[in-house]
Amino acid sequence: MVSPQRAERIPLIALFFLCYVIKVQAVSYRERPESLAVREGQTVTLRCAFIGLSTQSVVIWEGPPNFNVMSTDRNVDSLYKRHRITGNSGRGEYSMEIKDVQVSDAGGYRCSTLGLQEKAEMMLQVIVPMKKAPKIIVSDIRITAGQSLTLSCRTTEGSPLPTLTWFNGTTQVQQSNEELTDDRSIASLDLVLPELTRWDHGRNFTCVADQGHPELAPLTASSTMLNVKYSPVVRIRSQSIRASEGETLDLSCDVDSNPPATVTWRKLGGDIPTNAENRGGTLRLPTLDRTAAGVYQCQANNGIAPSGLGSATLTVQYPPHITSNFNRKTSPFVGQEAFSLLCEAEGYPEPRVRWRRKGTKLYFGNPLQFSRIDYDMEGDYECVASNGQMRDAVRQIFLDVRGKPYINTVSLKVSVRSGDTARLVCEILSDPLPEETRWLRRGPGQQDKPVTASQRPGIREEETTSPRGVTNTLVISHVGRSDGGVYVCETTNTFGTFQREFNMEVKDTNTQAVVIASITVIVLLILFATIFICIAKRTGLSAGVKREKATSSSLTASRALPPLPPYLNSRSVPAMDPDDMDGLELQDFNGTLKPRPPPRMDKQPYSIGLSYPSRFDAPPPALLHCGETEAGRGGQHGGLALPGRSVGNRGFHDSPGTSTQRSPGEKDRQQCSVLNR
Repeated sequence: MVSPQRAERIPLIALFFLCYVIKVQAVSYRERPESLAVREGQTVTLRCAFIGLSTQSVVIWEGPPNFNVMSTDRNVDSLYKRHRITGNSGRGEYSMEIKDVQVSDAGGYRCSTLGLQEKAEMMLQVIVPMKKAPKIIVSDIRITAGQSLTLSCRTTEGSPLPTLTWFNGTTQVQQSNEELTDDRSIASLDLVLPELTRWDHGRNFTCVADQGHPELAPLTASSTMLNVKYSPVVRIRSQSIRASEGETLDLSCDVDSNPPATVTWRKLGGDIPTNAENRGGTLRLPTLDRTAAGVYQCQANNGIAPSGLGSATLTVQYPPHITSNFNRKTSPFVGQEAFSLLCEAEGYPEPRVRWRRKGTKLYFGNPLQFSRIDYDMEGDYECVASNGQMRDAVRQIFLDVRGKPYINTVSLKVSVRSGDTARLVCEILSDPLPEETRWLRRGPGQQDKPVTASQRPGIREEETTSPRGVTNTLVISHVGRSDGGVYVCETTNTFGTFQREFNMEVKDTNTQAVVIASITVIVLLILFATIFICIAKRTGLSAGVKREKATSSSLTASRALPPLPPYLNSRSVPAMDPDDMDGLELQDFNGTLKPRPPPRMDKQPYSIGLSYPSRFDAPPPALLHCGETEAGRGGQHGGLALPGRSVGNRGFHDSPGTSTQRSPGEKDRQQCSVLNR
């Protein structure tokens, strides 16, 4: 049995144990160990710190290989010469420092103490940089377009082994999976190009090795540039070339090939001009002529089939050239039908061929066709060939019309007065010139008799010669009625005879008609002079009468008053006293006195331009009677006047101001004269 004293001690021991356990379990990490990467040969500190450690707490570090105990509390095992514990124990700091880190130091580490629910682990990675760049291996040294190619990138350098990546320039290339050997001592990555083209020539492929920590081990890379061999590709800069005759031309042939190709030139269907210069990709043709036109072919060969070919068509422009070999002169006959002249020419562009008469701008087609030849068509004609870009080609031909004579006179009827000189003009077109030209007079029975100077005096012939023929003129002086009739101009040359009739009409001189015409002209002149004098006198007499009427103060006895108008007869208005008629204003129309129209009652009777349909009212006080002055002198009432104004036939008009001073009586007489007028 347990004694009572021991029974009392058991709870106390349990209490102390519980407190100890609670105290131990209260330990935790203040700084947990974290994985690190360090470069080989450097010093690294693996940090570890706790909270709640007691004086009895023991901190243990475990490490590679297989988490062997490396230290207890602050004591490091003697096997680890480069290791030590650092930090303030009183603050729970138990960090491990490793100097001159080696690859063997890489692995897992644990820092722990009693009472931790979970032991923190960390990984230490020791980086050994690559000493050499990765190596690129090409599967086939002879690379030709159309084949496949494999590029291999390999490396044994570095720890850990790097990750390999392919780049085409700066673009990452889709690649095969990276392969590692079983012992992880070699890293390898292949790039497969299934079919090469000429565009792959000169491409730069780069293999980049990355160990994952560029701050500790920089990236390393290797590059290779593809040398792809391919057959020539030929490009002609211009496949259709136009040049002018006399110019120098360079035909260029651009060749793309690897290796470089040899370029040769040839002309299809002909020979290259002898003065041509072959400069490889350029063929120089100096001083072009029209024979240089054609198709030129450039051929490039570098030993890889197929050869490259390119063609260019050369067109040489040259001025028109007339190829027709017609004579300088051609001689058709008069009357010949369907005569034509054909002109042929060459040139580039193809020339347009036309005809024109020399000295004119009227063009005809080619061939030049004449429906019927006559002498008017004789002359110089020009064949003109033009292509619109260079000078025209012109060749001239003279159309020499030959045949029997032809009389070209237009006027075949001549009228002449008796006693005058008659001229019958016979214009003869003839080639050759007429051998004989004579005049005949046709008598009764259509009998023609020669006209000669021996028949009567005053008959002669005048003849002039021109390149186109002869003009023969029959001159008959002092023509009489017996000279009238039909005359015939007859001309003859080697090819025949031609006649033309002239009808001469002789008219008598009519003296009586001339006398009558002269007398008629004289009578008309006298009549016109008389009419003019009468008009002048009449005009002067009327002016004198008007002046005399203006100076008189009343109507003369020789001029009676006209009868009253219908609207003033006894039926419409009361009879007027003769004395009251002095107030009736009269008008003078071409020497006849006529009363003015009656005044209108609805308007002022003295308004300008009004007609007066009713009786005449008395003038306003402001008006003066004709013959009275402003001072009230008496006179007859022959009209009305306003002070300072003159009265005209059609209304009142302001008298223009003048520097001439007039007496009151003179002004009144002038105003009355205007009214009477």
